[in-house]
Amino acid sequence: MELRHLRYFKVLAELLNFSRAAEQLRMTQPALSRQILALEEELDERLLDRNRVSVQLTDAGRTFYSQTCKILAQVDMAVAAVHEVGEGVGGELIICNDWRMGNQLVPASLIEFRARHPRAEVTLQDKKVKDQLKLILNQRAHVGFAVRELLPKHRDLREMLLLRSPLGVFLPPAHALARRQSVRLAELADETWILFDPKEVPDYQDYLKRLCRLSGFTPRFGITAATLEGLIGRVASGYGIALMPEHIMRTSMEQVAFVLTDCSPIELCAIWHGQNKSKLLQQYLNILRRNLTLAKSKSST
Repeated sequence: MELRHLRYFKVLAELLNFSRAAEQLRMTQPALSRQILALEEELDERLLDRNRVSVQLTDAGRTFYSQTCKILAQVDMAVAAVHEVGEGVGGELIICNDWRMGNQLVPASLIEFRARHPRAEVTLQDKKVKDQLKLILNQRAHVGFAVRELLPKHRDLREMLLLRSPLGVFLPPAHALARRQSVRLAELADETWILFDPKEVPDYQDYLKRLCRLSGFTPRFGITAATLEGLIGRVASGYGIALMPEHIMRTSMEQVAFVLTDCSPIELCAIWHGQNKSKLLQQYLNILRRNLTLAKSKSST
């Protein structure tokens, strides 16, 4: 049985006239009769009662017509969806992000993308950098967001720099350095550092160790926190200090002081597979680029 058999039967069932059905289908009446007879033989059921005066559906024919309409509607929807993907107006866009990074460009670009592509399905996944890379390099996700310093070199990985964020430290309000505008990392050699839980942010500890060693000391680590709010609460309670990008500080509570350091800024990037040909991906990246340009022009005025 082929789809054409279903389409032939549907037209005939609606017109109940072989001549008019054949004309609509642009085929001869004998050819249509042969196709319907072949369908009945395959089903081993009579779908139509025929006589010289009229054509009527049998009970089996009415049931088959109902199911045929559903099948053909699903097929038509599937074909339309495929065409929408090819035209770049439909399909699925899978975005991974570590939402703790708090980059404002990401939600703004998503709002614009969804407004421009209402028929596209956007799937958001909260993933650590390592998991983002695995999904993107296997082309099971379209785009991710990560700190460039934590990214490995890979020939298929493409990057778009979104922002450079100066690094600072969260300090308890009563800390001796809390009123300073800036501080050298070496001045914090005797402090206890609060970390994100390594299960949540696995590369954070190694990154902090590397920065501290460049400043001539090995950091002493204290308790950990699973969330940004938990980390800020521990700093405010005097358990230690924490290194954090400036753009995170702007979205944080006023429980702690934030003082800039002499560390190099971190670079937050969008990442994707260079061989991914998804038109939705390209359109989303275009929106990101445009928003990035607008953000730069606003900051320069």
